[in-house]
Amino acid sequence: MESGARQLTAVDLNTFTTTQQEAFGTVGMTADGRTFRYVAFGGTSTIKAGLLCVGPAAPSNSTALAITAVGTGGQATANLQVGSKTLVITNGATSVTANQFQFLEIVSAADLTYSLRINGHTSAGNGGYITVSLADPLPQGVTQLIPGTDTANLVYSQFNGVAPSTTGNAPAGVTTNVVPQSASASYFGWVQSGGKAFVKATTATIGLGIAQDLAGTAGYVIISAATTGNIGWAKASAASNTASVVLNIN
Repeated sequence: MESGARQLTAVDLNTFTTTQQEAFGTVGMTADGRTFRYVAFGGTSTIKAGLLCVGPAAPSNSTALAITAVGTGGQATANLQVGSKTLVITNGATSVTANQFQFLEIVSAADLTYSLRINGHTSAGNGGYITVSLADPLPQGVTQLIPGTDTANLVYSQFNGVAPSTTGNAPAGVTTNVVPQSASASYFGWVQSGGKAFVKATTATIGLGIAQDLAGTAGYVIISAATTGNIGWAKASAASNTASVVLNIN
């Protein structure tokens, strides 16, 4: 079985495609030890190099979804029991496209919470039924899920739809090249998550931590504080400029 990070070249890092080539979040590494993550870029505008990209916001009506009753929408009793890798849930008001989400979170009446990887799922309109194929089976502790009581959340990978933003979210990585995102085409590629990088910075102080700027320019970093987390540290000081940093987003 393959394991470890994928080895990346300059060609890999400078190539963007309109079709997905790797699993979201796949780890890549260059010969000098820098690490990268494979992502889908969000938004409709070109993304400049040196910008911190963060994960997407949760779409509306994707949380607290009902687990469908047995006998409805193809739901079976076996789907609700430990070891199951199929589950039917009832969609909310917002239409869902096939394979849009990467994780299924379950909240049970037994005060148990689970985050399970999704292999794929069907599409559904308002109030329709979504059949979810799970990569992770329902784990031990699930005697049987209870339709109408237990609920489910559909969740994006933090690497699906990343973009520069001043809205706080899980950081994915820094762009190392211009991403040709447009209103007519969305792209996939690599962002840097670890090692020496060159980033846009509102503020940076040599030796201190850096974090996402939540108040200034989207994609810029600032001196980190307890409320903004830490994605690395500065190798040089900067103000409204660029900064040499070491990333530690992983």
